[in-house]
Amino acid sequence: MNDSSIGQLSQDELLERLTDELGPDLKPCTPQKGLERYLDHRRSDLTENTVEEYADKLGLIVEFLEDQGIEDLRELDGRLVNDIASWRRYESSDQVEELSTKTMRDDMYLLRDWISHLENIEAVKSNLSDSVSIPELSDGDGVRDVDLDPKRADRILQYLHKYHYASFEHVVWLLFVRIGRRTGGNHSLDRVDAHLDEKEPYLEYHHRPDQGTRLKNGTKSEGHVAISKDDAEVIKDFIENSRPDVTDNYGREPLLATRHGRASKSTIRRTIYRWSRPCKIGAGCPHDRDPDDCEAAQPDHASRCPSSRSPHALKHGYITEGRRRGVPIDVLSDRC
Repeated sequence: MNDSSIGQLSQDELLERLTDELGPDLKPCTPQKGLERYLDHRRSDLTENTVEEYADKLGLIVEFLEDQGIEDLRELDGRLVNDIASWRRYESSDQVEELSTKTMRDDMYLLRDWISHLENIEAVKSNLSDSVSIPELSDGDGVRDVDLDPKRADRILQYLHKYHYASFEHVVWLLFVRIGRRTGGNHSLDRVDAHLDEKEPYLEYHHRPDQGTRLKNGTKSEGHVAISKDDAEVIKDFIENSRPDVTDNYGREPLLATRHGRASKSTIRRTIYRWSRPCKIGAGCPHDRDPDDCEAAQPDHASRCPSSRSPHALKHGYITEGRRRGVPIDVLSDRC
């Protein structure tokens, strides 16, 4: 369409022409209604048990969208689809720190099929389903070693202590390697929970679900955890010199803080993934990759490195090492 022809069209004709070029008008549809339409569409070729399974899995995504304030599926775009995948993998389950690659592959196929149906009923933009990335399974997926070798963990801490002393990254790694708590526990800590000047320093964990932080086992996970004086000194230096002077949405002063407030669980996880890559601490690449070209060397793709580990791996490694050293299981259970 050239400029001269545009000038000869009426407003209604121009609107009709643009509509033809951009595709049919999208129709309003809530996430819940979009789910119901999809399940009705699939009932003819699925067993009722499978329909219920799909309803549960997609229901989680609907809740996520509603929590994000999405009331109309026309707002769904590629960035939000990526947010869904990240949330599904790292935030959606209370049972594990991270969904397996196989589970994510199955769930992303389901998400892509749902969005494809939404395209067909003109509820979302055309070709939006193409933005759903399907993880590829490789040999060993599902049986990957979940521990982080204690010697590797110590080398990472030594590197951070030398080159990034009392930084956010240093304190995150200190908490996970030295204590063995879950992501949710470390995420929940406030400044006042760090008793660093005591003769025997300790951290205090609280279950505060009405204030945005919860512990996996509720009040059963509350309690004091002793830390060494050296580790207490690092945390103290972080608070005094590096920690941003911020509060969260509830007026609390989070221990693990960024300039935006309490560090999110995903930020904490990315910190663990990023620094568990051997190349990050100058140890070279055991996979013969060039860091300049390696996808896992990018800031948000660190989890794709075969050598990177999740927070759960650090927790599991802490427990494994404790058992190897003869620490009674009930002592480890109380601490972790």
